[in-house]
Amino acid sequence: MPEHLSPQLQIAVCDDEPTDLRQAAGLTREIMAAEALPCSLSCYDSASALLTAIQNGAQFQLLLLDVMMDGMDGMALAAALRALGDGSAIIFFSSNREMALRGYEVSAARYLAKPLQQPQLREALLYCYKTFCEKKELLLPTEKGQSKLSPSDIIYAESWERGSRLQLTSGPIETPARLSELAAMLPERSFTFCHRTILVNLAFVKHLRPREIELADGKTIPVSKYRISTLKKSPLSYLRS
Repeated sequence: MPEHLSPQLQIAVCDDEPTDLRQAAGLTREIMAAEALPCSLSCYDSASALLTAIQNGAQFQLLLLDVMMDGMDGMALAAALRALGDGSAIIFFSSNREMALRGYEVSAARYLAKPLQQPQLREALLYCYKTFCEKKELLLPTEKGQSKLSPSDIIYAESWERGSRLQLTSGPIETPARLSELAAMLPERSFTFCHRTILVNLAFVKHLRPREIELADGKTIPVSKYRISTLKKSPLSYLRS
């Protein structure tokens, strides 16, 4: 997916041990680059420094926090941020496994053991990025300029001349973004291909039939015979008629 269409994740890494901070930041950059997921990454060597940065206007969607730090620790920082209304996803890491249960008190996404291992960190980062994308509004190029829209407003999208045509709850729009690019930007559990040229939002499906889908507004769109088995396994399978 081209980076100009991919939402960028703002990440902060915080650890008071310089070696561990470099390792966490390096692994994070390596994983995000390998997955072609755009991000910006900032490093902090104390919880108080990160808290001050956020209080001064710095914005992050993901925080990687060491739990055991001198002064304010990672748990205390997370609690302070939640009290401020900060909803950033949090990945804790620590050599103290007994602290893991406390992560639930601040709705942490993951708790990883030190030293960090690439497979576990990769899973955590991909999970947080997917969650971020599901909440993120899309910014798409259109003939009227950049248009911001929520995935929940998309009924379906189809290949259209030199790009895609999106049928929204408010009406149709066209974008030069290819359908494959749109699919990569949208939450997998909500959108699926019913045809190689049509991507449908499952929330708007009323009935699934062998050759067509009936949408909530009564309109029908075609279903490919190669996609029907996948659709039957989707959350809309109980809607078949």
